[in-house]
Amino acid sequence: MNAEIIAIGSELLLGQIIDTNSASIAKSLAENGIELVHTTTVGDDLQRMKETINAAVHRSEIVITTGGLGPTEDDLTREAVAQVTQHPLTFQPHLMEQIEALFKRRGFQMAENNRKQAYIPEAAVPIENPKGTAPGFIVETSKGVILSIPGVPSEMEYLMGNTVIPFLRKRFNLQRQIIRYRVLRACGLGESGIGHQIKDLMKESKNPSVGTLASIGDIRIRITAKGDTSGEVSNLIQKMEREIRGRLGILIYGVDNETLHGNIATELERLDRTVSIIETFTGGIISQKLASTGIQSFVQGTVLSSETSQRAFLGLSPEEFNSLRDDPKRFVELLAKKSRNGLRSDLGLAMFARIAEEQKKGEYRVETYYSLSNSTGNENQEHSIGGELWTVRERAAIIALDFLRKYLLKMTQSA
Repeated sequence: MNAEIIAIGSELLLGQIIDTNSASIAKSLAENGIELVHTTTVGDDLQRMKETINAAVHRSEIVITTGGLGPTEDDLTREAVAQVTQHPLTFQPHLMEQIEALFKRRGFQMAENNRKQAYIPEAAVPIENPKGTAPGFIVETSKGVILSIPGVPSEMEYLMGNTVIPFLRKRFNLQRQIIRYRVLRACGLGESGIGHQIKDLMKESKNPSVGTLASIGDIRIRITAKGDTSGEVSNLIQKMEREIRGRLGILIYGVDNETLHGNIATELERLDRTVSIIETFTGGIISQKLASTGIQSFVQGTVLSSETSQRAFLGLSPEEFNSLRDDPKRFVELLAKKSRNGLRSDLGLAMFARIAEEQKKGEYRVETYYSLSNSTGNENQEHSIGGELWTVRERAAIIALDFLRKYLLKMTQSA
């Protein structure tokens, strides 16, 4: 059973509003075992709308349009569907009564152009809309159906849940199928690197299916399974999760909506450890993420953006400071140690960076250094990161947090 979504409105193409409707409709379809094969956005141009709808009805059994059912001259979904299906628009008095009643309840005078909204293609089944002035409609095609619903998100969501999905289940005799997904979250390796390790699963596994989605420093691996029972679906997901965890190991830091800093906070409290942070390059990103968790284990974050502030923090003469900065590993070690000792925290985490070169205008290669001070000494890392400075800062902050996470993991394993 294939479905398509057509989001209608020039404002979508101009970037004036974001199309959240297609995502919401897609989720509803997936939850009911209906495979979405295309989503399309088309502007308020009658000819292009007709071409888009005509192509969709020849490809798919279910075509859902959203938007273009308002009262103005550029609301053309009714006309487009009528011409594609060769069913002329006809006036529906009972729909007109509902629209007039809604205006009266809300204390507004109905304009004459709202009369347009009571027209739907001949032989169409009306989708009555108690939430707004734009009724939808259902038209049968040679291959399946077209369902046209309003673009106002609250109205669309109401009609999807109360009319569209119940109609589709009955019309296509859909059996209730359970669809669930689980997201594994990973960092420490890019999307291409993680994709390489699980590429066979992504390519060959159909149920469950496996896909990835990347953002800065965070890779999400989605496992989606279908089945007739909850137990069947859970078993499919668990089996695939074990396989992926076996391949990626400690790269995986969490699941679903968990965050890297949230899980670090949980581990710090579980291990009864405190941490203080020194940032010279990331501008407080690391500290802000930990502070947002509200844990008492995060003692303090200190941002030392200038050389003056760094020298004052370390209590060094200009000569001593300049000599030390020539050795970034020793420099970041001293920052971490000073933070831990000065704030009496169990751990002191510091990061320092130097711009190595400008690769092209606005993009740089940055050498970043990290040190974690504990009661027995320091552990260090260094990474070379390239890109615009804001992305480098974000990635450096995630590297620092992941460094801390892996240290806490070692503590757990050795306990």
